[in-house]
Amino acid sequence: MTKVELIRKLKDIKDMGYIETKKKGSRGVGNTLEILLGIPESNIAIPDIGARIEVKATRRNSNSLITLFTFNKGIWLLPQKNIVLTYGYTDTEGRKALKNTLFYNRPITQGLQIVLDENNNIVKIVDNSRNLIGSYDLYLIITKFISKLPRVLFCIADSKIINDKEYFHYQETYLLSDTNPRKFIEAFKNGLVGIDLRMHLKANGAVRNRGTAFRMKEINIKDLYENIEELL
Repeated sequence: MTKVELIRKLKDIKDMGYIETKKKGSRGVGNTLEILLGIPESNIAIPDIGARIEVKATRRNSNSLITLFTFNKGIWLLPQKNIVLTYGYTDTEGRKALKNTLFYNRPITQGLQIVLDENNNIVKIVDNSRNLIGSYDLYLIITKFISKLPRVLFCIADSKIINDKEYFHYQETYLLSDTNPRKFIEAFKNGLVGIDLRMHLKANGAVRNRGTAFRMKEINIKDLYENIEELL
């Protein structure tokens, strides 16, 4: 698909007005757009732009968080089981768990918070006594983001419920490109990007870790890019 063909298809979708979701739940807005565009996965090839582009869609008034990428390898400075036992809680299934999203300068009730060491370019996870629990090299995080989402087709849809069914009107679409470290650091320091901990203990006592995820509100993803081209 060329860029011209993509814009034409997006205009046709906009002109259709409200469209019934193809899938229930939070992912319906993205899945429906992908089906309408005729793409089987969450990215689309546009040769005259020179790369495959990740497709993201959101409801206009959504507060939902999306996962930008996961990054967990080698960050923990304590055994993960000890971390869950020390800082976790009992979840609804009776398991010891630590499933929280950490944002810069916002301590959580489990006693953990993020500290940014700008002199050494390190993101630290510490407890209330400033004991170091885990750490990330800031530029490894940024490199991961840039490799995962170098270009994004970002669509904003109005939504409404009719007879218990959700409908979307895809009103605005942007092509986002040119990420850089400064944009990511600004978003991180402004509390737009958070670190999502997703661990619990299994029945045998082993740790189940679904991968530490970097997440942000869908509607704020534009803040991570220098070049924002409005397609519709």
